[in-house]
Amino acid sequence: MGAALSIVILFTVTSTIVRIAGVVLEHSGVPRQISRFQAVSALTGAGFTTSESELLLQTPERRKVVIALMITGSIGLGSLIATVVVGAFGVSDTTSGLAGQVAAIATALLLLRFVLLTPWADRLICGVASRWLERQGMGRMPFLLLYRLADDATIAEHKLARVPPSDPKDWGAASALVPIAVRVADGHIRHGWLGAFDIGQGAILSGPVEAHMAFSTAFGQPITRSAH
Repeated sequence: MGAALSIVILFTVTSTIVRIAGVVLEHSGVPRQISRFQAVSALTGAGFTTSESELLLQTPERRKVVIALMITGSIGLGSLIATVVVGAFGVSDTTSGLAGQVAAIATALLLLRFVLLTPWADRLICGVASRWLERQGMGRMPFLLLYRLADDATIAEHKLARVPPSDPKDWGAASALVPIAVRVADGHIRHGWLGAFDIGQGAILSGPVEAHMAFSTAFGQPITRSAH
């Protein structure tokens, strides 16, 4: 029973950590399916490297999340939890001991269900993630942030809902952006400025975050977003 309790609690703790870290990364602009997979990879130390993992190293906020996951994974959660379980519940075959372990397993499973499936937990985690990112100077963005060198040198991809003017000077508050490439409908990237965009394409632009926000408001739509 002690082994089963350790496994359930370990699964609950790791799932909770991955859930929170994945939401924070998603709010920073990383697509959901990428953020959760990379959170698992960083926490477990699996070393599973893909080109998508580069997204996690391109802003200070994302690097902080990845570092926290790596440190948490390196302390050996399995051994730590097993030690805590043995210390808290002991290894007892008495009726009271077994009852306590069963109650602990039930509590862990209820917490797991709450964290993974409850809308209230979604709102709580999303709110905490948003506030933390805002304190770091990076709120949830409606575009995919690819790289940030400085406040005035941010590279991001916008999925177009409307066709912007062919001349970037006519983009209003977004005129400070410099077109770099276009992601066409088949997913391939065409480098360089083609002179025009089409609806549904991904416009890869460089410039200040404020200009990116203005461009997204005027012409874009969220990339790989779904309600929490």
